[in-house]
Amino acid sequence: MTEWTVLHPIIDGGDPDNVVRLTHDLDAAARKTLAEPLRAYEKELRTGTFVSKRFWGPRLCALTVAGAALLPTASSVAVWITRNGLREDETGTDVIDLVVEVLRDRRVSWLPDLVDRLALRLPSDKLDPDLRHLVTSLAAHTGIAPLATDGLVYSWIATGNADTGRSALARRLFEVDGVGTMLEAGGWPDRLACDPALDRTMLLEGCLFRLRRGGKAADLNGFLLLHKALAPTREEVAMLAGDYEALLSNSHTPVAAMARHELLLTAQRTGR
Repeated sequence: MTEWTVLHPIIDGGDPDNVVRLTHDLDAAARKTLAEPLRAYEKELRTGTFVSKRFWGPRLCALTVAGAALLPTASSVAVWITRNGLREDETGTDVIDLVVEVLRDRRVSWLPDLVDRLALRLPSDKLDPDLRHLVTSLAAHTGIAPLATDGLVYSWIATGNADTGRSALARRLFEVDGVGTMLEAGGWPDRLACDPALDRTMLLEGCLFRLRRGGKAADLNGFLLLHKALAPTREEVAMLAGDYEALLSNSHTPVAAMARHELLLTAQRTGR
């Protein structure tokens, strides 16, 4: 059994590789015994009045790996990883593979829960390549797709890579603020409209929902372009007439104009 007196100097020396070695094949009781002094050590580093980030920064990656190897629950590991980080600032070295290794070694039942908790911590307004890599690596190991979180929707539109099911991401697309501004540049209106894996009615209803919810003009314009790419039929407009009518009083003039145009065109075609 590894003692804290052995593990402590390894973490303190910023040596994540040896953290992996020392925590390999520990049983649950041994991990629990080491988790308590690990938490106390991290608290001491972060709250000491003499401590600056430059002092404890090199230890963070070793702390991250140790927490992944020792802490008892998905929630505690998710908080620990996002607090301490996955990359050493000065060297640029990441410990993503080491974190995956120690978590796989533990054979715990809560790995899928951890994947979802980490996915929920992905930012919805910028890319976090390291955390995203960890999420996708752990998801690949569990064989269970992560939740379609705001952060995964953002990374899908920003990079074009779907890290979970496209249908699930597309359904969430209309709920994430800011992604509309990226749709035109990525050619997303046509890509989404022509994707056979996506339900057309879901996309159309999602567009109308997003336009009705309102927001910044640049964001709404992206969904207007998606609506245009979908080119709804008169039957579809008639089916969703109530949603279009609700947009007639929209404060964003192009949205109201689109709704008026679609309703008038459908009325002319049906002779109403």
